[in-house]
Amino acid sequence: MKRIQYLISFVLLLIMACGMAPEIIPTTTPLPEPTSTSTPAPTDTPAPTPTATRDVAATAAAQQTQTAGNVLGELDRVLGETNIPYKEGKLAWSEEKPITVILNGPQRDYVPVDEKLSFRNFVLKSDVTWTASGIIICGAIFRSEASFEQGKQYQFLYMRFSGLPAWSIEFHEFGRPKNSITSVQYSDSINQKNSATNQVMLVAQDGEFTVYINGARQGRFIDYSQQRTEGFTAFLGFQDSGKGKCIFENSWVWELK
Repeated sequence: MKRIQYLISFVLLLIMACGMAPEIIPTTTPLPEPTSTSTPAPTDTPAPTPTATRDVAATAAAQQTQTAGNVLGELDRVLGETNIPYKEGKLAWSEEKPITVILNGPQRDYVPVDEKLSFRNFVLKSDVTWTASGIIICGAIFRSEASFEQGKQYQFLYMRFSGLPAWSIEFHEFGRPKNSITSVQYSDSINQKNSATNQVMLVAQDGEFTVYINGARQGRFIDYSQQRTEGFTAFLGFQDSGKGKCIFENSWVWELK
């Protein structure tokens, strides 16, 4: 019996020595393959339509050019047969919106054209509408010192008396007339009806002043003293009683060379 046990032990030792031990295969649980997560394709977002940027400066320049062309057409119609050198000038100021001087009782009032603009030789034009129950004066201050109230200045006065339309150019200082350049000029070119509109054009060349009303030349007048050669401009209204107003429309200043 012991011999059999020895034999078995010898056989096992022999097997182990020859590397014939049985292969032990580990049992493993297979891991699940990772599930591939699909990334959604990016959605095509339409690019915003570019908005054209408005060139404000170019638009303003185009409008100014068109306005200058319209003004030059008006000058051609009124001054085309004269020796006034308007074609060498330029548009210095314009305003299409109405400028209104409102009056109540004995009152004088004015609205400056542009307190930064000073003119020497120029053509001033406006379509003037007067509305009042009695006597009213609509007109313009020009070549004024900075103070429209007290400064030295010329005034073009366009007047509606009872049954007697007239105009004049005067020189004022300290708020009072100092002397008259033209004296009072009566004109049948003026429509004196209440709420009537008359076109007034004043040409100032050094000491010479020429007036046109509704396209009709009223005369040329000279101030040899040339009391003011340059200054500021305003629209003017005056009446002695009641309510009234002067409305200035399609107004412009064309600066002469």
